[in-house]
Amino acid sequence: MGETGTYVYAVGRQLDEHACSAQEGVGDAPVRLLAHRDVQVVVSTVELAEFGESALRGNLEDLAWVEKTARRHDEIVRRAAAGTTALAPFRLVTIYRSDDAARDRIEESYDELALALERVDRRSEWSVKVFGRSGSMPSAPTSAEPAGSGAAYLERRRAELRKQHDTAADQLVLADQLFWELVPASVATRRLAPQDQRLTGRRAPMLLNLTFLIDDARCAEFCGLVNRLRGGYPALDIEVDGPWPPYSFAVLDKP
Repeated sequence: MGETGTYVYAVGRQLDEHACSAQEGVGDAPVRLLAHRDVQVVVSTVELAEFGESALRGNLEDLAWVEKTARRHDEIVRRAAAGTTALAPFRLVTIYRSDDAARDRIEESYDELALALERVDRRSEWSVKVFGRSGSMPSAPTSAEPAGSGAAYLERRRAELRKQHDTAADQLVLADQLFWELVPASVATRRLAPQDQRLTGRRAPMLLNLTFLIDDARCAEFCGLVNRLRGGYPALDIEVDGPWPPYSFAVLDKP
């Protein structure tokens, strides 16, 4: 084995060591727990030939590598989260030169971590994605349109484009109204950038990409609220997914 580093997945309290160590990390080395003060750090050893700074510049441009690494990272975070009430995930490919360097980073950010763990204790993250219903959007013109329509055809197309613009604007207003109806059911929320249509696979663009921090005891209540609101927003397609580890609410801003 060449030069190695320490890959950090998450920090939590009272983690299940057996459940964590039963997994292989992103570099296929066993997952380990490092103890520091009253927290435990979920780590594994990685080879810097693959996870070092220069290697990562190329690997992060390889979508297959990123997908494989992100999936393994998430599996480990989820397994750790299942054995505790409070877990702060770290960002993908957070790597230090050694276990001691990882502990030093935890010590530097201990107060911030303690607040993050307190914020997410007995809470989970839920995603709500809102799309305009494609059936309410005017269809694009086809080559089969009569060629001899002249000015009447151009005016009809202008009217269709105006209608499309007005429909999209109305849907954005409705989506924002939906968001504010969901806010009281959550502890915290974040608006993320809408995903590109190439990622969603949908014809209709994503209007809102939301995450909510929900008390574990109120998850069923939150999902029930989303289901009830669907009936009041027929122009919107609403997707809800969870529970997830609280990536949006406990990840440190800096590695």
